[in-house]
Amino acid sequence: MPIGPPSRPQDRLHVFVMALALALAAFAGGAAGLVWNWLAGDDKETGAEATTEEQRAPAEEPSPSPVPLPSPSPN
Repeated sequence: MPIGPPSRPQDRLHVFVMALALALAAFAGGAAGLVWNWLAGDDKETGAEATTEEQRAPAEEPSPSPVPLPSPSPN
C-alpha cells in the first residue's frame, strides 16, 4: 500500500451537470403533463359553470349531529 496521494486523479462526479439535468427533466415532465391533459380534452366543468350547477342543485338535508360520547373518568 503506497503512502501519499494516489497515482491518478479521481474522476469528477459532475454534480452540477446532474442537478441541471434533473431540473430540466422536471420541467419537461411538467410541460408534458400539461400538454397531455390539454390534449385529453376532459369535459370537466370549471369556474363559473361549476358554481351555477351547484346553485341549481337542490339543497341536501343536513346530516344529524353525532351522539356525544361520555368523557373518560379520571384515574
